[in-house]
Amino acid sequence: MDLLVPLDTGLLIGLILAWSVIALSVSFRLLNFPDLTIEGSLLIGAAVFTALLELKVSPVYATLSGMLSGALAGGLTGFFHVKYRINKFLAGIIVVAICFTASLRIMGASNIGLINYKTVFDKVEFFDKLIPNLHIGSILLLTVMLMLGSLLLYAGLSSKRGIRLRVAGSNPEYARSLGISVPIYLVAGLAFSNSLAALSGILLAMFQGFTDVNMGQGTLIIALAALTIGERLFPKTKVSYHLFILIAAIGGSILYQVLVAVAIRMGLAATDLKMVTAVLVLVVMAMKSSRHEELLSEEFK
Repeated sequence: MDLLVPLDTGLLIGLILAWSVIALSVSFRLLNFPDLTIEGSLLIGAAVFTALLELKVSPVYATLSGMLSGALAGGLTGFFHVKYRINKFLAGIIVVAICFTASLRIMGASNIGLINYKTVFDKVEFFDKLIPNLHIGSILLLTVMLMLGSLLLYAGLSSKRGIRLRVAGSNPEYARSLGISVPIYLVAGLAFSNSLAALSGILLAMFQGFTDVNMGQGTLIIALAALTIGERLFPKTKVSYHLFILIAAIGGSILYQVLVAVAIRMGLAATDLKMVTAVLVLVVMAMKSSRHEELLSEEFK
């Protein structure tokens, strides 16, 4: 088996979907909000991007507009929760349904091709051909984008407002005592995280050459599996928690996609992938739970 093929596929998809894993980690770990919206924001981001390209809008403005649409989806979920006290899960489900219908309306079809449009991947096409079965140019481009974005995100989370955001998510009562508006920071945090998920959708649409209304399905379980693997494998004792979350999200996304690509190359049916992913998440979570119980029992001995 040529290992370059699954490695190439795993790296590309892992780097693209790392943004959605980061989005889940920010909302789930830092905001303490199990956000289901990323499936809808990934889709609507790609839909808006594609529709604007068809209207001859600049790819830069189309990308920013797609990310803005994802931010609106996330902000809407937060608004439903803080304003009307809707359950966190239910608020996310409602917005995902809205995003699906809105994406169909925006595109005017269930599938739109991007073959005739230039994307960022076309700019590194020459380097992609240097090594057979390895898109080295695209991998380097996505890596640089991810590293720069992660550095900016880390700096933002380390700033005064970033600290307030983390406090609002981890300890709302303490945040209120400091005069921090928890609802505002929650809505803003969800808006930001879902803009990152939308960026994943935009990059995925560019890479695969089309946008489909079903492309967001399964994103949540994939992101959860990647985050779970990353948190299990990477140490968190030597770095700040928000840096650990970023490292775990990126590393877990890449490793998960490489493992999936290798498994499919070895004969795993693509139709079984979601079930295998769900079982993987269950096993890892069970291992973490068992380890936690062991530590507790050792403390009380």
